[in-house]
Amino acid sequence: MAKCSIETLNAILVAIYDATNGSLSAHVPLEAVLRRFPGHLRGDVRRCIKELIKRGLLTLHPTRGSTTYQLTQRGLECSTKLIKGEISSVEEC
Repeated sequence: MAKCSIETLNAILVAIYDATNGSLSAHVPLEAVLRRFPGHLRGDVRRCIKELIKRGLLTLHPTRGSTTYQLTQRGLECSTKLIKGEISSVEEC
């Protein structure tokens, strides 16, 4: 299994931030995240979301219908710094 690129991890974190409007209480299904990426990258996105969970930037939020994802406090801080340009990658979080 190939490692996730830093650019992909950055893009996923910002996409989830965008999907949740920067809220810690909001949680979004995988489809809401995948629709923000081109079709040929969606397999990588699915795999890299697991990496962001391992790093403590996202959490799983099980619901009755499907599994959803939400930002952690650390993930919110990291994504806002990425958007503002204060850091260049999730490695710096």
